[in-house]
Amino acid sequence: MDTTLERKVVLIIDDFQNMRAQLSQMLESLGVKRKPDVAGTAEEALELLRSRHYDIVLCDYNLGEGMHGRHILDMARREGWVDVSTVFIMVTAENSAEMVMGALESGPDAYLAKPITKELLNSRVLKGLKRRSPMIPVAQALRQGDTRQALMLLDTMLETGRGERTDILRLKAELALDSGALELAEEVCEAVIREHPVAWAFTALGQIATKRRELPRAEGFLRQAIVVAPQYMPAHDHLAAVLELQGRSRDALEVLQGAVGRSWRSVLRQRRLGWIAMQMREWALACSAWQQVVELGRPTAEARAEDCFNLACSWLEMGELARAAGVLEEMDEVAASDPLLRWWAMAGRLRMAVHVQDDKEPALDALDGLMLRSIPPAEVRQALVDILRRLGEVTRAEVMRQQFQD
Repeated sequence: MDTTLERKVVLIIDDFQNMRAQLSQMLESLGVKRKPDVAGTAEEALELLRSRHYDIVLCDYNLGEGMHGRHILDMARREGWVDVSTVFIMVTAENSAEMVMGALESGPDAYLAKPITKELLNSRVLKGLKRRSPMIPVAQALRQGDTRQALMLLDTMLETGRGERTDILRLKAELALDSGALELAEEVCEAVIREHPVAWAFTALGQIATKRRELPRAEGFLRQAIVVAPQYMPAHDHLAAVLELQGRSRDALEVLQGAVGRSWRSVLRQRRLGWIAMQMREWALACSAWQQVVELGRPTAEARAEDCFNLACSWLEMGELARAAGVLEEMDEVAASDPLLRWWAMAGRLRMAVHVQDDKEPALDALDGLMLRSIPPAEVRQALVDILRRLGEVTRAEVMRQQFQD
């Protein structure tokens, strides 16, 4: 197991040149032979992560305007540029509970508060390497799409005592769950809990029970996870989903409100909250949630045209026509890469016409023109049908519903 720094490939991400130089000098003095790559912006960082595999990433949390460190880690993990063998350390000058929660929710290997000493950096990096280096063969198997081989390697690691036992068991449970091997995932989680109750194992058992449609049992596991570790946010998200499946939207709303109160920097969590708030006609809460979706999702292109549409609809229900119009005007900028942009923009224009009758006929003419060029996508169709009904265009709505039925 190689936990020395000599041959490690390192990336430093920080928007201040002096900090990049300082960290680079520290690492070289600690034994890194190859000069670390550096990035001053999120865009530069993502390009470097896309182009090569790094053993160690030191990433500042606050990179100024646009994406921050959590965005980079989430995207790099999603794309496979940061894997189970990568040491990812989040660095920041901030220490507020809100920021720390946001940084840690993505699960970096360590969190370093500035100013950073060489001794502290060395300690965190070596601890990360001790944890991640044994996972290199597993990461290679997963990059090749060989989950079976990865599971076999994890079993060998358990037998030989190589690597961190908790990490091995957790990854084994995750791989089994993702591949549909529910009995294996359940067996691993139950074994972990017998040794020590941990939130991720209870949460995984909740996911397993959900897949089996054992919803009350799933709820029980997820509530246990929250008792064990209230700050473990996936348990809150899965619990809300289970409550929704049971038809308990009000309970799900309360769970998500509590989760957002703990950690609000999640597009998916805010989007789910926005949807349920709209269903419950909690318009002020819906406006707040959709606003966060748009603002959080803008730097990473996670924001969709539909999010802007939902925010505009929520403002309209609050009687805020000017704010709704402003959201629709910004839709082109916020969701420029969304292939459904023109259709959600059309839905937004029609929705505004519900409140501004002078806009009704021009909006309907624009809809007819758009439909001559393309078919309304399934994702937008029901919204268009509902809006046409609200406009009093019942026949037109019924024709659209029947003509484009899946």
